Amino acid sequence: MAIDYSELKIGQKVEEFNRTIKEIISKDKDHIVYIDEHGTICTSNDLSFVVTTEFGKIQNRISYWESVCNRVFSKKEALDLKCLLAEGYARMYESNDFNAANEIINDATKRIEVQGKQILRQDYLIASLYCTLVIITLLIFSILFKDFILRYLSKNVFHIYVTALFGGIGAFVSTMIRARKYKAEISSSRRIHMIDGSLRVFYGLIASLLIALGIKANLLLGFINATESNVYVLFFMGAIGGASEWFLPNIIKQFEKNENPKLVDQPK
Repeated sequence: MAIDYSELKIGQKVEEFNRTIKEIISKDKDHIVYIDEHGTICTSNDLSFVVTTEFGKIQNRISYWESVCNRVFSKKEALDLKCLLAEGYARMYESNDFNAANEIINDATKRIEVQGKQILRQDYLIASLYCTLVIITLLIFSILFKDFILRYLSKNVFHIYVTALFGGIGAFVSTMIRARKYKAEISSSRRIHMIDGSLRVFYGLIASLLIALGIKANLLLGFINATESNVYVLFFMGAIGGASEWFLPNIIKQFEKNENPKLVDQPK
């Protein structure tokens, strides 16, 4: 016996699909478009009224952007956007209007992209911030317990270690300054962007570590070791190295060419 979909209500279980209705987008006697208890866009199975190829294209678009909603948004935020996407199905079921369906999906995807990129950018910055807070904690700890640490580490090693920490802070400052230019990929998950933010700070640590080693070995900016305030200059250069994405690569390229890097200045 055929189901009369017009009699279905929110909270009712659709026995045909074993799903519970959470939101109803469109319904009549022959069809229903709804969101189930898991937040999935669902429809009735009768597709005899549509051109299969055109319907398939729209279905693929809705499925793709539904998956984006699942990866990027919270359940509540995703529900509102999925209801808008589901209106594309409703236009096809109600009036067989594929143009209207595509227009609705276009509007929905614009909202998803704008809001999604903002969320992903926030995740990128928050991950960078958390990593930087850990670095600041280590830096404060290192300063407060400097004498204790120097029992086990030489001054040079301690200075290199602290310089690397300043590099992480410099990387975070650079991240904040360039936040508006950060290009979030809506097709990637929030976790990927958080990893990206963490790696930006990690890059600053590694870059400053290498710069500090080069300075201490008199291979890079050797004049710093001859100055009275060499430690503070070292820390400053570490922060600059972490903040700048071209500083370390530029030095490495000059060494690869077997040339004397312009930044090298060894004391006589």
